[in-house]
Amino acid sequence: MFIKNLKLLIFFTFSIYKINAQVFFPADPYYTLIFENKQFNKGLESSSLFFKPYFFKAENSDKFSFRFLSDFYLNNNSPNQENMDVRYFSKGYSGFNSFQFSAKTKYFNFIIEPYLKFDNFRKTDNISRPVPFNVLNDYELDYKINDNKLRNFLVFFNFRGIGFGYHKGNRWWGPGIHSTLQMTNNTWPFGSKIIGTMNEIRYRNLGFSVLYSIGKLNKNNDMNLESYHTAINMQINWYGPVTISTGISRNYLSGGVLSSGGRVWTEKDASMLVFEGFLTSNLINNEYTVGGHDQWDQTLSGYLSITLPERNFKIYGEFGFNDNRMYFADLISQPDHSMATIIGFRDYGFGKNKNLIYGFEWTNMLLTYTIRFRGAGGTPSWYDKKWFQFSSYNSRRWGAHSGSDSDDWTIYFGYLSDKLMILPSLNYERHGVVSKRPAEVKIEMILDVRYKYKDSWFGLKYEKQREHFLGFPDYFYEDKFGNPIDSSVGILSNSRYTNTLILSINKYINF
Repeated sequence: MFIKNLKLLIFFTFSIYKINAQVFFPADPYYTLIFENKQFNKGLESSSLFFKPYFFKAENSDKFSFRFLSDFYLNNNSPNQENMDVRYFSKGYSGFNSFQFSAKTKYFNFIIEPYLKFDNFRKTDNISRPVPFNVLNDYELDYKINDNKLRNFLVFFNFRGIGFGYHKGNRWWGPGIHSTLQMTNNTWPFGSKIIGTMNEIRYRNLGFSVLYSIGKLNKNNDMNLESYHTAINMQINWYGPVTISTGISRNYLSGGVLSSGGRVWTEKDASMLVFEGFLTSNLINNEYTVGGHDQWDQTLSGYLSITLPERNFKIYGEFGFNDNRMYFADLISQPDHSMATIIGFRDYGFGKNKNLIYGFEWTNMLLTYTIRFRGAGGTPSWYDKKWFQFSSYNSRRWGAHSGSDSDDWTIYFGYLSDKLMILPSLNYERHGVVSKRPAEVKIEMILDVRYKYKDSWFGLKYEKQREHFLGFPDYFYEDKFGNPIDSSVGILSNSRYTNTLILSINKYINF
């Protein structure tokens, strides 16, 4: 039996990836460095990609591709996947296999990716945390997701680049590579109707894209009412010696509870929210508000990136808010209220060795100074609504995986060429930094190695993780008499250690 299982595991351990003639830029940030490096080396069209998936133009011919993907996952402790969509893995081992077909024609975009997965998991202990910290990625899922075994499905009809369709699959909104505030592939995808563009529309040195979407989420557990996710995304790029890109993403969570006046919220109601005024004073006369205030959750992000094509360098930022201001004067007097930020850079070569790569990204979702004095009582502001399951879908948050009142630092330095990537990185993440004491701490040391043989990329990823103060303990340690010792002693309590190994294979066949 052991030999049989070993052969099965070896079979699921290969990973092949061909990038030439690629149909679309995938949402999974796992591929961002390889794709951007190919853009800088003129192997792919140059474009600043805030909203993915992004379809490359089918100039004079249609493009089609098949992809075979296989992952094998081995873990000796708790689940802790980040940006892994349907690939949930717990303590033990698991295998994931998918087959993807994608097409890009003059009037039609299409992706379909069915998958198969086998698991051999052992029971793990969940950490007891207060809300909204109870949907972090280390929680074991005790049910199977009914997603019809589709990892990605997209169909989009367009005329001259503008059209409509349906998307249930990986999405990523923002310039970050490790995190973003509005939409990641950190959870199972939920379906959305979409209108807009799936690739950039260009006029001379300017590029423009827009995408509107609306989809249903989990029903409220108490009232069994539908809730909705509505978003509009826009981006403008200027291409010159320096590429400057700016964009905006406005998202609304609505429904799930009765609106003001006891009315059941509908999809039609939800569909128009992103077109309303930005200030609370603009909403006073709306029937579903009280004094301009509603029960919904609006998040608004602005994006900016500056790319130096000749230097192979990109610097970027995301600046998000999740609360309306009453008047414009309120906005300029306390602009940091409910603000979250992501800043970072990626450098694809410096000095004499153009294959050296390094980068940095910092996600800051800490409670701001002003929010502690505006009626929030020192509680987290981002992802804090119970009836939207704290911005999660099937127990995984689709926004920044670090969650409410958190920060997340990532730094990496390594080697990247057309055939080899060796990328060590260090990740430092905290939860409940302002609202709890002590804050949870997670430190990850990661080695990501990918090697291209002929038309195939073989990948190995090893992650060593250590966590402390899990569950926000009231005290760290007890002396021999059972008395709590103050935190100043410096004892690391409620700790956990995890080792993870992922072997993967991707193969593309393009024609």
